[in-house]
Amino acid sequence: MKKLLLVVVAAMMVGAVSAQEWQKNILGVRVGANVANMNVDLLDTKARVNAHVGVSYERQLLKNLPLYLETGLQLTNKGFKFEYSDWEEDTSTKTTATYLEVPVMVNYKFNIQDVVTVYPSAGFYYAYGIAGKSKATETYDGESESYEDDTFGDEGMKRSDVGFRVGVSAVWKQFVFGIGYEGGFTDLGGSDEEDLISIKCKNTNFFISVGYNF
Repeated sequence: MKKLLLVVVAAMMVGAVSAQEWQKNILGVRVGANVANMNVDLLDTKARVNAHVGVSYERQLLKNLPLYLETGLQLTNKGFKFEYSDWEEDTSTKTTATYLEVPVMVNYKFNIQDVVTVYPSAGFYYAYGIAGKSKATETYDGESESYEDDTFGDEGMKRSDVGFRVGVSAVWKQFVFGIGYEGGFTDLGGSDEEDLISIKCKNTNFFISVGYNF
């Protein structure tokens, strides 16, 4: 009896999925905010609020199931800030990092009463750093001194970053609302061969976005 019920339920689910017509290709635009930070050895860093903008593309993978490959291209700003203070010196650093990022994820769509479609997604991203500045200010005995360096380059962080990306989105009519999280796999830090110092640092990013599907 239990097996029969399971078969009936499975058949009903397949029928419900098959009855729903899903778009094979979905193109959209996205814009939103990043709450980005970086895990850096020996430093207690703080997050910075930045922004992202880009285009998204989804391709249905199976004819009768709303399983999609999700990708796109976005310009995203990340970075972090660091502050240190003791009895004789104050130090603050603000680092920005602008990336071109390509996510590659899989999502599965759930239609709720033909009003809202909700879909979780999971996968990976590749990002390439194209610009960024690191500005430090030191105050000692009431006198301040500032200096600025490029975030990327020979003496900066590595440009290529790979990590995981998870999120959940909701579509109402053609409007899209999403939240998600990214965590870097790549150690972006360099090493000082003269002092034999190696500092590990990895990107983290919590993001929210709004968009529109055409």
